[in-house]
Amino acid sequence: MPGRALSERVKKQACCRAENARYQSAIDEYNIEQMCTLGPGEKKCGYRTIADKWNVDKSVLQRLVQGGTSLSAFNVSKRKLTYAEEHILVDFILESADRGLPLYLTSIERHANGVLEGRDKPGEPVEKNWVGRFMDRYRDELQTHWSRPLAMERAKSLNKAAVQGWFELIKKEVIDKGVKERNIYGMDESGFPPSHQGVKRVVGRRGTKVQHKIGSANRENVTVLVTICADGTALKPTIIFKGQRFQQRWAENNISGAS
Repeated sequence: MPGRALSERVKKQACCRAENARYQSAIDEYNIEQMCTLGPGEKKCGYRTIADKWNVDKSVLQRLVQGGTSLSAFNVSKRKLTYAEEHILVDFILESADRGLPLYLTSIERHANGVLEGRDKPGEPVEKNWVGRFMDRYRDELQTHWSRPLAMERAKSLNKAAVQGWFELIKKEVIDKGVKERNIYGMDESGFPPSHQGVKRVVGRRGTKVQHKIGSANRENVTVLVTICADGTALKPTIIFKGQRFQQRWAENNISGAS
């Protein structure tokens, strides 16, 4: 499934990285060319030849070879956080998300300002739009998600040992004993809140389909039980409403024939 279209800022950054790579290749080739020993009648390639080969500007190439600073390097020097500080922040964001404690965009801004305040000479705080540019720079690692509540007890159970033990149990009690598919049923429940209850945008690892957020999962829900057989058939769903008495309107528009 195709993802969202890249923003103009992300496209510009990608073009800039590609251009920087061409300039670096041109610089390396020029320096190697100057170190080579030529035979009689041979001539070294000049700036123009190498610049045309790598599709870069001759005057800029000459300035960079002679120790000049590229526009990209100049822009990096103006960043609020250093390259190392940004990578530490990225690692912290990913670690927090993996633990079920993803950061909001405003939280990332506060952590960035905390880094700046911790310097010997505190710098000016980051601006509101800084987080957007930061996310663009590290879009290969970071991605925004809609958070999904995960109760604390479930979060503690979601670990490598528990998952491995589950599959070992399935092999022992189902596969090794030859249980037929028609005798295997799986049931799951999903809660549907009757109104919006505060799902928020958080930052997590890129490629993650669901980003859980540890907290209280106790809230008013309409519960739906779905039971599916391993042979592909399914039972009618069961819907559970919170209430002491059944209301007739709950059964209206019951297309699936749920009980």
